[in-house]
Amino acid sequence: MNINRRDALKLSAALASIGSMVDLESAARAQQMAPRAGVVDVADYWSKFYDDTVSSKGANTSPLAKRSRKTLYLHCPDTGKDLQYADNLEKSACPAISGDVQVRLAISQYRPSTGDTSVDVTHFRIDATQTFDYMNLVAPLSWATIASITPDSKMSKLPTIDQLGFKAESATPTASENIKQVVLPSGVGKFAVNLTRPANPEMVTIVSTVSTAVTSVLSMMTLPAISVPAVKVFSALFGKWQSHATVIMNGNLTPVIATSVVPPDVPMPQDPMPLTNGYYMMYPQEHTDELAKEFKNLTVQNGFLVHKDAPSSDDLQTRAQQAVPGVSYASLRVYVAKAPAAGCSTTPKASA
Repeated sequence: MNINRRDALKLSAALASIGSMVDLESAARAQQMAPRAGVVDVADYWSKFYDDTVSSKGANTSPLAKRSRKTLYLHCPDTGKDLQYADNLEKSACPAISGDVQVRLAISQYRPSTGDTSVDVTHFRIDATQTFDYMNLVAPLSWATIASITPDSKMSKLPTIDQLGFKAESATPTASENIKQVVLPSGVGKFAVNLTRPANPEMVTIVSTVSTAVTSVLSMMTLPAISVPAVKVFSALFGKWQSHATVIMNGNLTPVIATSVVPPDVPMPQDPMPLTNGYYMMYPQEHTDELAKEFKNLTVQNGFLVHKDAPSSDDLQTRAQQAVPGVSYASLRVYVAKAPAAGCSTTPKASA
C-alpha cells in the first residue's frame, strides 16, 4: 500500500493523537476482552470498510458487523415536510450543479429506541469519499468524523439540538457549528454512517480525549482529508482499538450523487443515492417494520422524528420520545452547493 508524503504526515498526526493514549498492553487487552451479550467483534468490519472504494460499480459488499442493523436512509427536505425513503429519491431532486459539488454535513440528533437506550457513550462515525483519481493526487480523498455523544448519566436523556451545537447554515461555518465540508468531484462519491457503543472503555476515553469539544455532551474527532489508502490504515487500526462494540447501525460506503447534471464522460455508479438539501434520517434495518407502521404520520422537526399531529404544547423532547419509540435513528442536516473554484478538477481520470 503506497501513501504519499502529504498523506503520511496527516495520517501520522491522526494516529499519534490516538496512539499517545494507548500502549501496546492496552491494545492487547482490548482485543482479548470477552464480549458481553449483544457485543460483536467489529475489527474485521473496519479493516475491510474501504475495500473497493474507488470502484464506481456500487457499494462495498464486505460483510457488515451485524447485518440486521444495516443503515437505511430517509430524507426530509425541511421541518414539517413529508418523509421519503432516500433510495426512492429521483436524481432530479438534486440541484443542477455543473462541476464539483460541496456537501456540508452537520450532525443534528441521535434518538435511540427504548431497546437501545443506554447511559454509555455512543460513537457516531461519518465517512465520505471521492471515487476518482486525479492528476495531482495519488488516490481519491476521504473524510472521516467520529462524534462521541454522551447522554445525561442520571436520566439517559439525550442532548437537545442546541446542546449538539447545530446552527442554521451560515456563509462562514466554524468548528463550533458542527459542520463538515466534503468536495465530491462531478458530484459523485460514497458515503456511510455508523453508530456503535464501544465495549472497550479505553476506546471511549481515547476518542473523548483527542476530540475537539463542541459541548459538554458532544466531542468530535475529525480526520483531515487524506487519500483512501491512508484512511484504510486508520480504519483498520481504529477497528482493532475499538475491538468489540454494541452495533446500533452499520453501513458500508454507498454510492451517492449530489447533482442532477453529470457529464457524459463521468462513470456513473450503480443505483446512487441522491444527496441533496435537507435532513437525512438514518435507522437500522431491524426497525423497518416499526417505522413503516407510522411512516405517513411522521415528519422531522429540528432533526427529530415527530408525529404531524403532535400537540404543539408538548416540548420537542416529549414529542421525539413519543414518536416511534421502537426505532433508533440519527439525523444529519445536509447542504449542497457548487464547490469553490479552488476545489478539485472536474476531469476525472479513468477509475481502476
